[in-house]
Amino acid sequence: MRSGYYAGIDIGTNAARLVIKNTYVNERHEIEDYDVQEIRIPLRLGVDVFKTGAIGIKKEEQLVKTMACFKNLMEIYDVIDYRAMATSAMREAKNGQDIIWRIRKETGVDVQIISGNEEANTIARIAKDFSLDEGRWVFIDVGGGSTEVSLLSKGKPTESNSFELGTLRILAGKDRPETWKGFKKKLADYRDKYGNLEIVGTGGNINRYWKMSQHKEKKGLNVLYVEDLRELYGKLKQYSVGERMEKFKLKPDRADVIIPAGDIFLTAAETMGAKFIVVPMTGLGDGIVDELVRDNMNVI
Repeated sequence: MRSGYYAGIDIGTNAARLVIKNTYVNERHEIEDYDVQEIRIPLRLGVDVFKTGAIGIKKEEQLVKTMACFKNLMEIYDVIDYRAMATSAMREAKNGQDIIWRIRKETGVDVQIISGNEEANTIARIAKDFSLDEGRWVFIDVGGGSTEVSLLSKGKPTESNSFELGTLRILAGKDRPETWKGFKKKLADYRDKYGNLEIVGTGGNINRYWKMSQHKEKKGLNVLYVEDLRELYGKLKQYSVGERMEKFKLKPDRADVIIPAGDIFLTAAETMGAKFIVVPMTGLGDGIVDELVRDNMNVI
């Protein structure tokens, strides 16, 4: 494997992210990495998509400029390899493929629009970085347009599903009762088959809930107890978006979506009988880099 910098780009419904990691083989011949750069730009592509079915010209321009900036940063770090993935908003946008073509032409960044199941599997790759190689866990990633669910057994994903339940989608009133029903049924099926399972939660909102909690740990992992999540959710829901920004020091693009994210995670926890949620503070960008490193392991 070539040691050096690898990058992952996640073009999400709520934000675009760039993760750059320095990856190397240690003296024990094990692969290690650490973050050297992580940037998040709250583009909110889903606002346009859920309203008109397409990404508007203003957000298209912002996205192209963002990709140009990401490309420049990757060149500065002399990134060995990168992968750029676009998720729910780009999947559904009528002009998604046209924008992908424009990004490639103007910036040289090659973006792949991936399916919900591909997204779920990629996120689950980060399980190798944590002590989750025993028993079964359920990875739940809540984004702006969709929620990805992966069942892991002994640290490896055995099943992945994507549901059109996302924070911006819910705020736009575009979530459907049958989707909620399917989400709960899938989790209930896991519970009925395997008993109560614990959750690994990813995404900016569950990260923020953990930061607002008492920062508890369990066996070296960040954990958010469901009772603490429920208490925080109840407090936040009492206030307007502006009041949440002031009282809880939330950014404008976090203060609104944190409520529907809480709905999704609490629904999952209650359905599965989970007592806590492991919050690894990572996401799709990290999973992309892990896939790249795996693909480059036999390259000298």
